[in-house]
Amino acid sequence: MRNIVSKYYPQLLLAILAFSFFTRFYRLNIPEKYVFDEVYHAVTAKLIAQNDTRAYEWTNPPPEPNTAVDWLHPPIAKYFQALSMRLFGETSFGWRFSSAIFGVIAILLTARLADNLFKNKSVSLIAALISSLDGLMLTMSRIAMNDIHVTVFILMALNLYTMYLNSKRKKLKFLILAALFSGIAMGTKWSGVFSLLIIGFFEAINLMTTFFSKISKKLVLAKVKTLLKNTFLLFLTLVILPSAIYILSYAHMFILGKDFNHLIEMHKNIWWYQTTLVATHPAQSRPIDWFLDSKPVWLDVSWSEGKRGDEYAFGNPAIFWVGDILIFATIVYLIYLFVKMIKNGGWAGITANKNLKLKKDFFRLFYLLFAYLAVWLPWQLSPRIMFFYHYLPAVPLLSINMAFWLNKLLTGKKNHRILAMIFLFSFVVIFIIWFPHWTGIEVPNEIKDNIYFAVDSWKQK
Repeated sequence: MRNIVSKYYPQLLLAILAFSFFTRFYRLNIPEKYVFDEVYHAVTAKLIAQNDTRAYEWTNPPPEPNTAVDWLHPPIAKYFQALSMRLFGETSFGWRFSSAIFGVIAILLTARLADNLFKNKSVSLIAALISSLDGLMLTMSRIAMNDIHVTVFILMALNLYTMYLNSKRKKLKFLILAALFSGIAMGTKWSGVFSLLIIGFFEAINLMTTFFSKISKKLVLAKVKTLLKNTFLLFLTLVILPSAIYILSYAHMFILGKDFNHLIEMHKNIWWYQTTLVATHPAQSRPIDWFLDSKPVWLDVSWSEGKRGDEYAFGNPAIFWVGDILIFATIVYLIYLFVKMIKNGGWAGITANKNLKLKKDFFRLFYLLFAYLAVWLPWQLSPRIMFFYHYLPAVPLLSINMAFWLNKLLTGKKNHRILAMIFLFSFVVIFIIWFPHWTGIEVPNEIKDNIYFAVDSWKQK
């Protein structure tokens, strides 16, 4: 199997991307109306496409009936939506086109991140396949919102940072590019800052380990100078550069005549709204609900005689539940690797050359686990209501973690290979069964009631 993957990797990855393209573009224009938060995002993107300053103002009446301007989020995703509408018209296909394209790119970047991290084509392909079969990744690629866009930019930042860590002498250009894409992610949605949290955490560890390694009285002053210098460079790279990119994300607003004072006033209003809003929603949920795949978001519905077609932002239950188990497997395995390194040389065993392979295995999985937790657990601190789609950037990382373990099973004993194939088969079967529920295809009410709404919390009331 490894030889087949190695020989046909580009073709196999292309096949997964083609499948992802088809599932994201199939009936993309349906329904030909605003769905869920498209009443904010698509409407504002229209104004941007028309060079209308109302796209950046918070005091105007609704541009269209039952809509509102989305001034609460940075504009980069809406730039892509506006460009799509310039190309394909102000239609449902036009305002969703960029999301569908970014949805395919997200699968590609998941494959690249897996390969960059584990240097294993099988893990890369399995990760791409799993993420292509997930319902949350699918539905958020078929709606004009900013979540799939910020997910792509976070994945770009993580890919570049992983390349920086892998490169000999740690080529600075990769770190700068990672910071740049983190800034673009922030200019798409504030949660894009999570990528900087990940990079900053590991760079802080690197600074401390460098400072405390082989330290002596004679070296203290030189090491302090180096620490201060590197800290300043990181501040420029991870704070100043992303902040500048964030401000530049409003370039269109400045071109239309708004000044920096308007930007400041807008952000005062954003902060006030985000921190003081007292509201409830039938689809609101908490981060633990996302982990359990227990509280989807109802996007749209249509009816006909004895049938019903829903669009639910909802994860593939087989992927999520198996993925949850494998997250705990990773935690246990990391503890095992850590203890093994200690046993192989006490605390010095952590840095011992004889533990090089253990160190690499430990770091790769710890990096992946930390990134996974960092893009969704901070939402627990949010003062406002939250929704399942906020979990979207975590799904590619969950997929990579699953791919690591499934590849281990596939290269193990016969019963392990059978178990892995059962898992993969279940992901495909559930995708086929749930595809209508994610894309608004009408099915008999009995299927809805007995399968899609088998768990009470899966049906929004």
